[in-house]
Amino acid sequence: MPIVMISESLLVRDGLRPGVILRDRVLCGFCVKVGARTKTFQVATSVRGKQFRCTLGRWPLISVEEARDRAMALLRECRRGVFPERPDKAFKALPTLAEVLPAYCDAKKLKETSRKRYDSFFRTHFAEWLQRPVDDLRHPTFAEHCHQFAQTKGAALVEFGRGVIGALIKYTNAVHGLELATPFTKLAAAGLMPERAKPRPRTLEVSDLPAWKSAVDTLPEPQRDCLMLLLYTGLRRSECAGLTREQVDFEKGLITIPMTKNGKPHRLPITPLMDAILRRRCKGLAAPQTLFKGVSVEHLAEMAIRAGAPKFMLHDLRKLHASVGKAQGIPDSVLRRILNHTPPKSDTLNRHYVAVELTAVSAELVRIQAAVQSAS
Repeated sequence: MPIVMISESLLVRDGLRPGVILRDRVLCGFCVKVGARTKTFQVATSVRGKQFRCTLGRWPLISVEEARDRAMALLRECRRGVFPERPDKAFKALPTLAEVLPAYCDAKKLKETSRKRYDSFFRTHFAEWLQRPVDDLRHPTFAEHCHQFAQTKGAALVEFGRGVIGALIKYTNAVHGLELATPFTKLAAAGLMPERAKPRPRTLEVSDLPAWKSAVDTLPEPQRDCLMLLLYTGLRRSECAGLTREQVDFEKGLITIPMTKNGKPHRLPITPLMDAILRRRCKGLAAPQTLFKGVSVEHLAEMAIRAGAPKFMLHDLRKLHASVGKAQGIPDSVLRRILNHTPPKSDTLNRHYVAVELTAVSAELVRIQAAVQSAS
């Protein structure tokens, strides 16, 4: 077997003869088997007089540095006289990142929109790691990849990636008995992370409502009703756009949203202002049909702005709803209940003990809507 210094520059060369095994000059027992289309890292040594063979992985799916780290860990055990059971499966038992991701989504019972967002994030920014065993996330090259990601992407995306990767690593550690650490922790400690993303400022003020309402009144009825319902209820845009006829119960005077951002079903009383909009939108619909079919929430704000409304985003309507409620002196616990916000973990009283009745919500929701209507 040729004895060489195994390196990236060596393996990238053409002309390596298929079938040859290259042994490393520095780390005895570390070698590369050259195939017709593959180059496979291996450990070839002996333990207590018996041969030991173990496949580490294929280049370039793992780098020379990563393969050398794996080889060192195995050879250290071999030098101690430990003969691993079924050594060829030492690094094959762990799933790939692409396999762990859907399992994590299933375990957390994530919504389809969240699953698609997570999948898109990894395919866009960490595609080269998806087909690699999760144990590879411990290697320096992954930390370097995270560093480059943190330095070149926007603060909001970095913050999202930091949270997703951290949660995925915690899940992997718990399920597969690993001790992986998220590189973002060390990067933050070294001051190599960007500043936290700041909340988007609310651009629509109460004083802008007359101009906003005048522009909205010129829009087609479905678009106008959707915007007004967002303003009156503080619903998230996906919750409002996805409303179906079966979620609106005029007999009980309730709208029910079973799937929300925080995973908790959300119910709101139907006030007189909401009733007029909902009856108009529900007319002639069957139970599974949506109230705002054909309304694109992605372009709704833009339509209103082109009609003369001050510049705004749909989320501004939710923020404005909350701001008006606060100005009316409505308690935080009631506002959280209206907006379906979960209290912080430190707020044990409101998180575990205080329950806001729908009657209280109804009265305060009417107050907020009256204030918004008068300001318009």
